Amino acid sequence: MSKNEIEGLVLLLDVSESMSTKVNSKTSYLQACVDIIQMIIQRKMFQSSKDEIALILFGTPGTENELWDGSSDEYRHVTVARSFAIVDWELLDYVQNKISISNIAGDILDGISVAINHFTEDQNKKKIFKDKRIIALTDFSSNSDEADKLKQISKELTKNSIRLDTISPFSEEDNRKNDDEPKNSRSNQDGNSKPMTRQQMDTIQILRNLCESTEGALFSFEETLTLLSTYQAKSIKSTGTKYQMTIGDKFTIPIISMIKCKENKPDIFKFKKVYAKDESVELKSDRARITKDDEQRDLDDKTDVVDAFKYGSTYVPIDSETVSLRLEVEKCFSLLGYTKSENIHRHYFLGDSVHQIVPDPAAGYEYEEVFVNMVRAMFEEDVYGIVRKVFNSRSSPELGCLIPYITKETICLFYQSLPFEDDLKKINLDNFMSMKKFKPNEKQLNLIDDLINSMDLSKKMDQDEEEELYDPHLTFNPYIQRMFQSIGLRATNPTSELPDFANHFTNSHLKKLGEKIHNEKTEDLLKRCREEFPIRELVKKAKKGEENIFDKVKKDENSDDALDVNEEENLNEILSSGTENNKIKKVGTVSPVNDFKILCEKLLLSMDSTEIQEEFEQICLQIQIIIKDLFEESLQQASSISDSDMSDMGVFTFQEKSFNCIKVLREYSVRLNSFESFNSFLKAFKIYLINESKKSKFNKYVENFWRKFFIETSLSLITNAECKLSDVDLEQSNEFVKSLNQNSDNALNIDVEISNKEDEEDLLDLM
Repeated sequence: MSKNEIEGLVLLLDVSESMSTKVNSKTSYLQACVDIIQMIIQRKMFQSSKDEIALILFGTPGTENELWDGSSDEYRHVTVARSFAIVDWELLDYVQNKISISNIAGDILDGISVAINHFTEDQNKKKIFKDKRIIALTDFSSNSDEADKLKQISKELTKNSIRLDTISPFSEEDNRKNDDEPKNSRSNQDGNSKPMTRQQMDTIQILRNLCESTEGALFSFEETLTLLSTYQAKSIKSTGTKYQMTIGDKFTIPIISMIKCKENKPDIFKFKKVYAKDESVELKSDRARITKDDEQRDLDDKTDVVDAFKYGSTYVPIDSETVSLRLEVEKCFSLLGYTKSENIHRHYFLGDSVHQIVPDPAAGYEYEEVFVNMVRAMFEEDVYGIVRKVFNSRSSPELGCLIPYITKETICLFYQSLPFEDDLKKINLDNFMSMKKFKPNEKQLNLIDDLINSMDLSKKMDQDEEEELYDPHLTFNPYIQRMFQSIGLRATNPTSELPDFANHFTNSHLKKLGEKIHNEKTEDLLKRCREEFPIRELVKKAKKGEENIFDKVKKDENSDDALDVNEEENLNEILSSGTENNKIKKVGTVSPVNDFKILCEKLLLSMDSTEIQEEFEQICLQIQIIIKDLFEESLQQASSISDSDMSDMGVFTFQEKSFNCIKVLREYSVRLNSFESFNSFLKAFKIYLINESKKSKFNKYVENFWRKFFIETSLSLITNAECKLSDVDLEQSNEFVKSLNQNSDNALNIDVEISNKEDEEDLLDLM
């Protein structure tokens, strides 16, 4: 920034007794004004701005300014606390810690006169300001009614091209409304019950006229962020980077790439003198190389250091004589081809900035004409250009797209970085639209559309107003402002705690934005959403993914809850367990119940009735094999036991797991009306158990299995009460499960004998 481009800003602060009035329970008028001044100073300081700021107080017990003659009341109680200078820690410390309320009634017109004179003094010192501004912070409590002084001030402001802005507890809109309200009902917008005085109303009118004559305005505390954004220096000053845009092997167009917009990040590492209180201290950076071993030796000798690249956790030395592993590139901007805009999705966009591409004016009119014609053709064909870009020989190649942009004033291309194929991570998500139970209807879709529209901050506040609900041009990044606030306070008060951000103006501004969309209409839509999309609590079961089936787990034999299967858990488990369920293709031995549920639910969601029956038979066959395998494993555990301890947990664990498989098989057989297959299996399985019980070594284990898991839970054949086509009634079902050793062949017309050596294929043939 050159000397004639700096800005001169006078902060004129009212410290009179009336400024002790409370904005809220914690903040007074004066404290709110001090916070605003700190925000301005911090922003100038941390952006290394060369703009100069002066601080003038009126309503002070003492007087210190060039206009006071030492005896008269005119210009008394006005103090120039800080003359024009670049902001520093001393000014910030003064504002934070040394400004206090006085018992003197100040005159704002005297303060403005001293501020104007301060500009004149600096002109005599050959300082030239590109912009001159005065910001007065007051509650309008006192002023003189001298018409001549007011006329002179207006003349001087216009003559010196000084802009006057005023910050107060009252907005200009509220002030206009108060003109028509009864005097006893006037109050400020912050909820303070103290009515505005006639003197305040007169002062507001005077300052309104002065501000309008200088193209300034009146701002409330809540509107101050809009004013502060005006004083935020642009951190991006792109001069443009020249490229030769190559199209094919021979054709080139000279272009200039400029930053159009960029993410606003704090220039925390670009601080200059602002981070040192003592400017005489030399600031330098030190770099040391230290080994990773226990000795932590300093490596001062460069011969101790070798170049290497990291492969996993191993450092591989690079021989200096070998060819560098870095890709050798040259500066380029190559147009590789074109693609339809629909192929470039918005989530492909990378980087923190967008570049504007324009033809190089120095190249000549013919190149500009070619560039414009190419942009128009891309716009008409709705295509984007794919580009390989290299900023310089030390940077890595970059892939990007060129987006045509045409308005009445501008014809250009916007450049946006794109990812390479290796940068894309494919994530497979369940398609809820394929789940009939969760497919939204037209009413639900329209409701969500209305909810989104009600929270759209880009809409106008009112049909007759042009202002948007949220204008990003007038609101800065609250994260950066919070950082400025924290650094400034810690620098001037190292031992103090950081303030609560909830009481800061930036946070209150964000709350105001929220209140604009949090209204009765939004509340009504949210209520309707709760009705249309009911929510129920999902209780996740303990993870069984990799349990050891040989672990001995103590369980209460008197508890039946462990064997209960909730009919509504099936789909909930699928939805809550993520995309890993897509990998399940068959029923496994680790968690067969869960696998069986997932496979069955997928069938119910994705196939028609005929295909479901065929696929279900295959899944049933898989779990039937596992049921027999698990029970046989329990018998093998029993054969290794020296005594007949029926409470052995190894046997019980496998028996329980086998029974749970039978239970879930019965549940889905009922749901899919596949009763014949299940009844045949259960009959054959009972005969298998009868044959195993004839072995003296296993008799007690088999009988205990039937009693514990079938008789006590009453799990039996599927009856005609559950499936109408079933030929088994309730009496037959009860008779079947009554006893393991009863002769059930006559009642059920089964005449099958299974030998001890019969393998599982024969059992499956029987089923």
